[in-house]
Amino acid sequence: MEDLFNSKKTKNSIKKKDLVFKKCTHPLVDFLWFLGIICFCVAIRHPFYLGLSLFAGILFNIFQKNWHGLKLIIFCVPIFIFLSALNPLVSHWGETVLFLIFGKPFTKEAFFYGLNMGLVFLVMFEWFLCFGCVMTVDKFTYLFAPVFPSVSLMMVMILRLVPFCIRRGREISDGRCAIGLKKSTFKQKFSVLNAVMSSILEDGVMTALSMEKRGYGTARRTSFLNYRWRISDFFELFFLSFCAFFVVCGIKNGNCAVNFYPVINFSKIFATLQSAETFFAFAGFLFLPMIIKIFSED
Repeated sequence: MEDLFNSKKTKNSIKKKDLVFKKCTHPLVDFLWFLGIICFCVAIRHPFYLGLSLFAGILFNIFQKNWHGLKLIIFCVPIFIFLSALNPLVSHWGETVLFLIFGKPFTKEAFFYGLNMGLVFLVMFEWFLCFGCVMTVDKFTYLFAPVFPSVSLMMVMILRLVPFCIRRGREISDGRCAIGLKKSTFKQKFSVLNAVMSSILEDGVMTALSMEKRGYGTARRTSFLNYRWRISDFFELFFLSFCAFFVVCGIKNGNCAVNFYPVINFSKIFATLQSAETFFAFAGFLFLPMIIKIFSED
């Protein structure tokens, strides 16, 4: 009876996994969506567009239940403040002088430009966290391994290097503490770092030898994941392309441009939002995957 119960339990879990797998989007659509967002965040420096993008990135992490990514964004707030304060100390452009620091003018235009650059940093950091949460190693290798097997393998190893080092360093540090060694001194931390680097080199040699013995690169690469295009994927890709077309046209027409120098004019910043089609197209490009996730859940 216990074996029968376990078998039924495993079958139900497999069915649930298949159901979740069928609902997932094709990796190519996800990759193109993230690529478009990153390109738009680089090209668009309008504070309202960047604020909307930051809100969408935080909301996307909430939908993905990426609580670790939400905690990391808190540690980026001091960097945001530092970048905002650094620009007026280095750049003294602008006509509106607020006060003097060491005989150098602290201008309002340089301060708001620094705030905008700090906002760009927050937006890019948030969306790269979303990218790492969705585009896993399996999806990355599924997309690029058939075309660029060596490059995809190198990129996967680079992407997993930082979390692997952190995890292995924590394991070594805990092991040293278990035998009574202190971890607060510089010498002990250097010993942990040395052990981590030695472990990385050993694992790299073992992985290379194992893949060579298994014949990696001698034949066409296959994947154990078989993503299939669905009607919803074509619809999502078409809608994203439609929204991206309006956003690109808006960028070309100057609807997303903001001039902070020589004098910042807030009325012109609000006037650029009069072209509602660009703003709504950008919002549709950002929020479409979350809307699909809401309607696809049971």
